[in-house]
Amino acid sequence: MSSGDEASLALPDGRLIDYFDGGDPSGRPIFFQPGSPNTRIMGKLWHQTAQAAEVRIISVSRPGYGGSTAITDRPTLSAAGRDLADLADSLGLDQYAVVGSSGGGPFAVAAAAADPQRVRALGVVAGAGPWREIADPSAEPEERACLALLDEGDLAGARVGMRHLVENVWQADLRKLDDAARLDAWLGEDPLAGDEAYRAIMADAMRAILEGTEGAVFDALAIGAGWDLDLRAVQAPTLLWYGEADEVCTVEYGRWYAERIADAELIVLPGEDHLTVGDSHRPEVLAALLKAWQ
Repeated sequence: MSSGDEASLALPDGRLIDYFDGGDPSGRPIFFQPGSPNTRIMGKLWHQTAQAAEVRIISVSRPGYGGSTAITDRPTLSAAGRDLADLADSLGLDQYAVVGSSGGGPFAVAAAAADPQRVRALGVVAGAGPWREIADPSAEPEERACLALLDEGDLAGARVGMRHLVENVWQADLRKLDDAARLDAWLGEDPLAGDEAYRAIMADAMRAILEGTEGAVFDALAIGAGWDLDLRAVQAPTLLWYGEADEVCTVEYGRWYAERIADAELIVLPGEDHLTVGDSHRPEVLAALLKAWQ
């Protein structure tokens, strides 16, 4: 049985984009935007489920992760959305769906807004939102300080500040640990933390995200900045899965999307937290996206 393929393509502007191409090669294509910070490797967690559902799952590394060329201009959600449309062009896809998990949620929405004629269904699984608008104003003061520089037009200063956070706060402790200890620290109460196949994929994913900082910087600035999306451009039926007990990406984010996307359904999962929503519902997510496909 195929384990999927790792590949890279040149975009029209010459940048490269890395992706994982798995599931059923002849199935309907669904792009997966992994959480943040993370890479195409997370698509491997969907591979067997996608095979069973007869879905082709294509997971991308956003700019700055792995071999995907970093963007030196201002990071935006719409830039990542256009990258996905360009990748769909290169793969010869005339229609596709998109799903994003956690920090990948906004980038999945961006893809649906950037290519409304071809995106047939959109899924957001415990997805992040415009947190500066929704979260408590006292939350994440250091990140807010970096984003304030970006608001003022100081892109270089915002990058330096966010890179410092990535290297010295988010990654510093993990870099000191071996693979096993890193996984234990990263996975915490994850319901799949004891599954060896899951741990192997997550170990690969962690090594990839610790190779550099530019991907995490891109994500943090693009998500935290003022969003450059018109959610009214999203025409695809949209399914929003959120956990009632999720304190990372709260149900408030799901309500925010549901109020702004015309054909959106919010599904609140009682008692479930961020990790449970992200890791425990892949078969239902793929089945629902296929059913919603227009």
